[in-house]
Amino acid sequence: MSKWSIDPDFASFAEQARVPLCDAQVVRDAALVARENAPTMPVSELEIQTLSIARSGEDEARLDLRIYRRRDAQDALPVLLYFHGGGFFCGDVASDELQCMHYAVNAACAVVTVSYRLAPENPFPAALTDCYRVLEFLSQDGREFKLDRELIAVGGSSAGANLAAAVALLARDRKGPRLCFQMLLVPALDDRLETESARQFTDVPDFARAEAEVMWRWYLGSMPQPISPYAAPARAEYLTDLPAAYILCAGLDPLRDEGLQYAQRLTEAGVAVELHLLPSIPHGFASVPNAEVSKRLLKEQVEVLRGAFQLQRNVLEDV
Repeated sequence: MSKWSIDPDFASFAEQARVPLCDAQVVRDAALVARENAPTMPVSELEIQTLSIARSGEDEARLDLRIYRRRDAQDALPVLLYFHGGGFFCGDVASDELQCMHYAVNAACAVVTVSYRLAPENPFPAALTDCYRVLEFLSQDGREFKLDRELIAVGGSSAGANLAAAVALLARDRKGPRLCFQMLLVPALDDRLETESARQFTDVPDFARAEAEVMWRWYLGSMPQPISPYAAPARAEYLTDLPAAYILCAGLDPLRDEGLQYAQRLTEAGVAVELHLLPSIPHGFASVPNAEVSKRLLKEQVEVLRGAFQLQRNVLEDV
């Protein structure tokens, strides 16, 4: 067993028996039960709108979206397009709702979430295709929903952070909608799992190397080599001309070092990066929202978002 010290607020994670990750639906069902028992937030300050859009012009399938915005907001708001976590195989439009509601109430922005297709039934590139489609929708039709199409950021946690980083790469390479910011929380970026943290953290609570291996196997499916950088952004050769980034890494996370390395590569490519490494917390720390570190980090993310949108607003006014 490796030697690690965990924040006392997450000690209960260490007491939970590790169950092999074998059936995605079992995890989904458990997540729904946990959501029913999760803390809630008053919604009187928020207007929450659920809608669906066509997945593509030639596809009758629909994508479910949810828009969170303050009721008292009169003008078009900056947008955080937030992709939920869940290992690419779990989650929906209502995942991470408490977090998204908090952003919408306090960060002077609207938050848009999406039910992207899940692995292993729908491996890469299904989820990314859905997420990029929503970005295009916001860029084209955001004004109808009082969203500022010039102030769009992407963000997400874990697998959602992967999708945010991949959407940023794809938007750059396709010369698509311009993004002003990317918020990558405990990001899953590298399928190779060759970093020191990926090798070391085989027995940490909550999410260890074994879970990461299954996550990538389900997401990549039968994708032939070489693996696309849009599937694993750490494989991207060039990281220039990407939006400024906030990257959060957890100290007891097998994904820790790939986040650190991505931050360093972005910096070397001339991209502004704010990097935070929190020791002694597990990958899924946000699932304990009442922990002091969770509350502190959520407040920090609000301030980062407000600052990123204001900075971009100033740039646009100077043009």
